[in-house]
Amino acid sequence: MRMKKKKLFLFAVLLFSIVLVLSACGAKEKASGDKNKNEETAGAKEKDQKHSAEAEEKEDEFKIASSVEDIIEEKAGKYSGNAYNKAVVHRALDEKSFQDKDSFQVYEELLNLIREGENYRPFYDFYESFNPSIETSLTKMPGGMKLSDDGDLDMNVNIAILLDASGSMAQKIGGKTKMELAKDAINQFVASMPEEANVSLRVYGHKGSNSDSDKQLSCGSTEVVYELKPYNEADFKSSLGKFQPTGWTPIANAISETKADFERAGNEGENIIYVVSDGVETCDGDPVKAAKELHDSNIKAVVNIIGFDVDSQGQKQLIAVAEAGGGEYETVKTAKDFEKLWEEERRRLWNEWWNWGSKNWNEVWNEQTKKSNELFNQKSKFSNLTYDEKSRLTEASYYLKDKDQISYEVRQEVDSLIQQRFNIMRDYVEEKYKEKRDTLKTEGDNLKKSIKEKEEEMKAKYKS
Repeated sequence: MRMKKKKLFLFAVLLFSIVLVLSACGAKEKASGDKNKNEETAGAKEKDQKHSAEAEEKEDEFKIASSVEDIIEEKAGKYSGNAYNKAVVHRALDEKSFQDKDSFQVYEELLNLIREGENYRPFYDFYESFNPSIETSLTKMPGGMKLSDDGDLDMNVNIAILLDASGSMAQKIGGKTKMELAKDAINQFVASMPEEANVSLRVYGHKGSNSDSDKQLSCGSTEVVYELKPYNEADFKSSLGKFQPTGWTPIANAISETKADFERAGNEGENIIYVVSDGVETCDGDPVKAAKELHDSNIKAVVNIIGFDVDSQGQKQLIAVAEAGGGEYETVKTAKDFEKLWEEERRRLWNEWWNWGSKNWNEVWNEQTKKSNELFNQKSKFSNLTYDEKSRLTEASYYLKDKDQISYEVRQEVDSLIQQRFNIMRDYVEEKYKEKRDTLKTEGDNLKKSIKEKEEEMKAKYKS
């Protein structure tokens, strides 16, 4: 009986030991399995992260251009521009597999082969730097005309009449004194000047008499009777009645004082002097020197001499005065001669305005036409390049579809990307072309209109 119990006990111990061993082995296998499972999970996660990083890196490498500036920074495709050959491009496409690529990857591959990219830059630079403003410099305008900042043409001419009031001007010609004839002729002349012109009237030798005792007084007499300002008929006629011919002939003194008149007035523009005299300097002055100093000064006035019934000896001196003053000498003897002189002056100015208007209108037209042609030619070349790029990319996309390299859906998506790129370039060139063209047309047309209007206005003033 005791022997039987002992055997049962040993069996129980053995069974327990076996259970413990099996339990330990099971725990060890479970731990090992859990470890392997964790390692597999970590590996899968690492692999996913690696794939994601690669995808992000690939996405960073290829970005779809969204502006002209992006496109011109791109390197031109291997078969862009004149290097394009459809058969060669097809062969290059045949060497690649596109069946596992999405639309963006296909688009990228096509761009690498065909895009123009940096080839657009010359056209871009042209439009960005093109100046549509009219740069033609107008020639010097008759009578001191100038172009103001706002595009208007304004006149600024200063005309000084120096009238001899010496005693010899009291002599009569055809029932009127020389002075009366000169006054009538001068009034008609300044009345025919443009309204914008400034006019002054200075007399000399109008005090004292032509006797030796009054020489000092008379030679020192020169006076402005009409200040430099626009012509006013009533005021100017009134100024002509303030003096009579009496004294000597201080031409040099009158010219020198006129220089001071211009300096005080400070008016910009052309300064013109008309000296009306019936004789030479009689006050020991040097009118040639005075005229040269005035003409060579910053005033740059032109001294014209009108000799009224002057003898040949007197004409020599007065011609020398006019030459020193950069002007011309004319001689008159009758009222008709005066009228003819002013008529010739008006005709000369009319012709000058016709020549000025025609020359400058044509110069502006030439610049406007030249720039307009440049704009159009560059636009045509730019547009042709964008159309070429689009058609070549589209053709390649259709080729891949026909070869079953890409699906219909992928081809549609690629074509959409191609159109988007084309629209960017098309809109840019259309907008820039219109902007530059409209500015050029507006400025050119306005300037030509101003030139023509001023020409017609001034010709009408000088028309006899």
